[in-house]
Amino acid sequence: MPSLPTLEKYTRELQHSWLTGKIYPLWDHKALSETIPSPQVLRLIFFQVDVHFIKILYDARFWDVQDGIVLERLGQFLFEVHEKIAIPHVQISQFLHQALYQSLLMLLRPEDSLYNYFFQHRKALNLKEFTFYSQYVVYFDFVPAALLSYAHRQGLQVIDEALWREKFGRIIKAYEEETQESIDRYQRRCLEEMVRQNWERIQERWKALAATEEEVIGSILTSGDEDKEVLKNLFGTSSGTSEGSQGDTPRRNPLLSAVEYEPRAILAAKFQERPRRADILRRFEIENIPAHKQFLFIQRLFEGDVEAFHQVIEQLNSAKSAAEAQSLLNRWLTDKTDPKVREEFRQWVFSRFSEK
Repeated sequence: MPSLPTLEKYTRELQHSWLTGKIYPLWDHKALSETIPSPQVLRLIFFQVDVHFIKILYDARFWDVQDGIVLERLGQFLFEVHEKIAIPHVQISQFLHQALYQSLLMLLRPEDSLYNYFFQHRKALNLKEFTFYSQYVVYFDFVPAALLSYAHRQGLQVIDEALWREKFGRIIKAYEEETQESIDRYQRRCLEEMVRQNWERIQERWKALAATEEEVIGSILTSGDEDKEVLKNLFGTSSGTSEGSQGDTPRRNPLLSAVEYEPRAILAAKFQERPRRADILRRFEIENIPAHKQFLFIQRLFEGDVEAFHQVIEQLNSAKSAAEAQSLLNRWLTDKTDPKVREEFRQWVFSRFSEK
């Protein structure tokens, strides 16, 4: 199985391939269903939407947060209105990335990821709460289904961490015996359906991404002493880090904190010194361009070639100066393109190099 950094890179590749050429001002259920081949990813996108809505009601203290009946009814209502919900284009990338990454974790590391999904904040859930969260699970859905069945038969009122740990392995073994399909084969089959590639090609891509990761780490470790110290601080291995503090950090569910968690703010507080010029160049994020502008650039400057547009953006992100960016623009944007649109695109590119 790939490492977490490799899985993160793989997630971004899949996300890019799914969204390339898809420009909708609003992403409704139909657009999402046609674009995303994985029902698990689709469910987790709407899980994030639903959680944001429910959190507002929780914060207002309109009911006991542990009242399973209210949560059950809310879940039924939200599932019925999913087809009426639309996500703005500028937000879809964020929702998709979280849903895709968590779906891959559920599929490839099911015991730990599903455990965190259900018991992230509480050690036990009543049956109605557990049923609510189970609605969003597609991969390994037979695990929560079996636990609910067992709890009903035994007259249990809650499903807790201990029961999950005790029964998970047994449920997996029972699945293999009843279906005559190994869990490894189940994982491969679901993954192949998700990415629309065979297992061999998927493994090859993981190896390539892992090799790139090792090269980057090697280059960092062989750089100057200042960069080594930054690396130590980021990973908490400097001499000033206490060994006993690592286990005290509360776990966070990325799906529940997609909006409130802002890594830039954390890093800004951690490193107060003025960054070097090479470090403050902003990446061009396609999602930040209004949908109608994307369409205009693609049609007027790139002759409708969406892939060429994305390739140009990636190469511009590697430019270290405005002069280098201008050289790239001169190569791609000919005099035959619309001069007004060409100038607008040029100004947008140069905004990356403007001082803040």
